[in-house]
Amino acid sequence: MLLGLRGPMRLLWGYLGACVLMGFVLACVAAWTMPGTAAPELFALTVALTKLAMIVSILPSLVVIAIFEWRGMRRWYGYALYGALLSAAASVLISGSVEGPQTLNLITIVVCFAFLGAVCGTVYWWIAGRFAGLP
Repeated sequence: MLLGLRGPMRLLWGYLGACVLMGFVLACVAAWTMPGTAAPELFALTVALTKLAMIVSILPSLVVIAIFEWRGMRRWYGYALYGALLSAAASVLISGSVEGPQTLNLITIVVCFAFLGAVCGTVYWWIAGRFAGLP
């Protein structure tokens, strides 16, 4: 019975690992831009931003991960490309709520988020994606 849970647990751990990495990097950037932030605040900020990353990405990830599993996609670049596209789109949607972002700042934010999303997609692949389609 427990062997049947190996695949879903692997997917869950991969998703959690990618979201924790996203939350930690965003928390480090936020702490770096706010002087005087201590380690306990960094931990709390990491937890909060991990939750945010999970909430923003859960629905598209359920669809894409299901398709990748069904198709047996085991190449890392597919996961990295999906992570980059999802993060870039989320950054544009989130930045749209900021009053009048300048074009250069928006491009910088999108590129940075896309790179971070690609790294998070690669982390997901490393934990779960390279075993896609296997029992």
